[in-house]
Amino acid sequence: MQANQDRDALASERTLLAAERTFSAWIRTGLAGVGGGLAVARALVFQSYVHQVAAHIVSGLLVIWGASIFFYAIAGYRRTCAKLAQEGLPENSLGALMLMTAVLLIVAMLVFWITLQ
Repeated sequence: MQANQDRDALASERTLLAAERTFSAWIRTGLAGVGGGLAVARALVFQSYVHQVAAHIVSGLLVIWGASIFFYAIAGYRRTCAKLAQEGLPENSLGALMLMTAVLLIVAMLVFWITLQ
């Protein structure tokens, strides 16, 4: 009986760790989008005003896409944590991950705003 409980606890722990790895992968993808948007806004210099506006639109879309991935990652991770909580897994680092992601999102938006100035 104890062995089955230990296996169940370990399986839940592996599931939580897998969810954290997935969350981390989504955050990396979002950061790539934000970084790509910043690179387009700053690194590409055009003589034509139309091309400059197009570059700013593309960079804005990339930053918005990256930021939306942050929210998607949080939603997926929260859903997984809720399922694991129903199975009796102890509290995890959901609050800390959400706080770090929020700070990351705010910093990304500030950098994007500074970049467009």
